[in-house]
Amino acid sequence: MKTFTPPLRQYAAVAILLLFMTPASAQIGSVPWGQLSDLFNQLNDGENGNFSNNLDGLEANWNVDFDENNNVLHDLYGELGNPFPGGPLDGSFLDVWDPGFDLLLNGLENLGIAPPDQDTLLDEFTNLDETFAANFDSLGNLFNQYQDSLQPPPENWDVTVLNLEGLTDESFGVLQDTFDRVFDLSTPAGPNGFAGIIGKFFNGFTFPDLELAFGTQSSSLQYWGTKYGADAKVIRVGSVPRFDREAHACHIGNIMLPIEPRWHVKMSWTDKQPPSGRGDLGARGGDNDRGFNPLLLSGDFAIMATPHLGRAGNYSFRLITSLGLEFGTYAPAHRDFSPFNAGNKGFATGFGPQAGSGFAMTAGPVTIYSMATVVVAGELIHCSQPYTYKSTRFTSGIRYGNIINIRYSKANVTWQPNDNRRADVKHEVTVGIILSELHL
Repeated sequence: MKTFTPPLRQYAAVAILLLFMTPASAQIGSVPWGQLSDLFNQLNDGENGNFSNNLDGLEANWNVDFDENNNVLHDLYGELGNPFPGGPLDGSFLDVWDPGFDLLLNGLENLGIAPPDQDTLLDEFTNLDETFAANFDSLGNLFNQYQDSLQPPPENWDVTVLNLEGLTDESFGVLQDTFDRVFDLSTPAGPNGFAGIIGKFFNGFTFPDLELAFGTQSSSLQYWGTKYGADAKVIRVGSVPRFDREAHACHIGNIMLPIEPRWHVKMSWTDKQPPSGRGDLGARGGDNDRGFNPLLLSGDFAIMATPHLGRAGNYSFRLITSLGLEFGTYAPAHRDFSPFNAGNKGFATGFGPQAGSGFAMTAGPVTIYSMATVVVAGELIHCSQPYTYKSTRFTSGIRYGNIINIRYSKANVTWQPNDNRRADVKHEVTVGIILSELHL
């Protein structure tokens, strides 16, 4: 296998943009920092303090295995030879939206979100449902139609980066300073103003490419010593980065840095109920199945620094360094696990600051990317116990034009000490259709 090391520019590839300009109010309103401020405003005072502490911990301790980005990328390449990398798109992907709506409706009522904001979220969910149904046939045939266009580099490179640690530290340092400034100027007010947030996340200027995706997921899970496996289906909505932004000069010498935001939300579910107790080691079938059993949910919003590394052949290479926010949910309640679990509601949700590192390469209409993200110190929301949330995720993808995006990912996530709630996602593949009608 050939190893490619992109040539590097000698000046520091860091830093952005309007945040360093005056006045401060104009800085925070700049895209994408205004979205970040809006998200910070959703925290209450306690969550605000915890997030600040967790962000400090992330900045001091984050680290990812950059080489694993190459391994996961080759896993993606292997999936491209599969005629159905995301599995078959069948009617179960249509049937899931109604119970999903009920799930969302019940959840919003318990989060203290104002009724107008609840309506906004439910309306957008309905729009996604209708858009998915309208594009169902196109999505089901999409990979077969464009499989020949989704080709890895013929050289089958592994990507290594000279001075990786130095370049990443410089980019991350500027993102860190920016986050600190936005955070300090934000006002924790609790959940409110979702109409504006939804509008920004589905804005075509900030996020020119949005996708609806379906796929499959295989996981090994653990709940208080009981280990079990689950094969699940996945629906995803989110942005598809282009990795084509140009650098903007900052008022700190000659330093320049391209910036691109990204976001996503996804859910996996199975038609099997989780194990009922320590003697039940597999997901159960039979008369008790409900057809829709939520398993794992996750989402993030991150701002990526994407400086050029150089070119090789037809490909232009970029380094990815990111900083953002992530949530992850372990949905099973395990009410039958023991008498103490009878009142469990499930949906243990962790939240915390996220850092990431990876690379992207582009040739014509094809963009290939691979990145790792970590949360090293998160918290569980609405939880009386001092449980921590940690995650490591590796994701690779390939997109063709503004049409199709294939993603392959792995993850290891914990919600409690001693792996008492843990999900080890061994294999997840989604096929996404990029749709302009997702823009509001």
